[in-house]
Amino acid sequence: MRRFICEKVPQEAGSRVVLDVDVSRHLLQITRVRRGSDVVIFDGQGRSAVARLVGKAGRCAELEVVSLLPSEARVADLWACLAVTKGSRFETAVRMAVELGATCIQPVLAARCIARGDRHDRWQRVIDGAVAQSGRSLAPRLAGLTPLADVLHRPSSELVRWICVPGAATTAGTLGPAAVLVGPEGGWDDREVASAMDAGWSGAGLGTTVLRAETAVSAALTRIRCNGPAVG
Repeated sequence: MRRFICEKVPQEAGSRVVLDVDVSRHLLQITRVRRGSDVVIFDGQGRSAVARLVGKAGRCAELEVVSLLPSEARVADLWACLAVTKGSRFETAVRMAVELGATCIQPVLAARCIARGDRHDRWQRVIDGAVAQSGRSLAPRLAGLTPLADVLHRPSSELVRWICVPGAATTAGTLGPAAVLVGPEGGWDDREVASAMDAGWSGAGLGTTVLRAETAVSAALTRIRCNGPAVG
């Protein structure tokens, strides 16, 4: 069943909800949901429901709640701290982080970042789409683009904190609260790695092969969630 985000899921069957213009356009014009058809609506706060398209309110789709779905259980904190990469690569990394259960996505400005613009609204739309596609009801929080020096002290020291460093002997892996730093196209410079270590982060390798930045995101988060062995 197709899934669409809304501002707030009503908690009673029979309640009406109106989707915003962009989501309505996707529902009505792209996926061509017909009047009387059922979809799933969710609000990114863990609530979701089956709802039926009953009509339009101006340019917006209007739905009626048919039945509430179980709330999504909260999972251990998982910060994906991702150095910004150029073009669509960063959006791919964000999408993968959402699919793999990140609870916070922290864009990072590193010394070797080629892309430096903050595209917060665009990244938020990518997150919303990935949440809908992946079946999650709890959307990860998107933080603002922040220099690495400031990011190093943002995740609580109670989290296991990893910085991905090629060739590191230790491999990231924990089933508890964690944070992971993934570098840009050119990797971290030596001073950045040293600063992270001084701030309590541990170096983590991802195997013997050289990974693109967006692939490293997938590899690191998969290992943390599954606590499995490194590939390579």
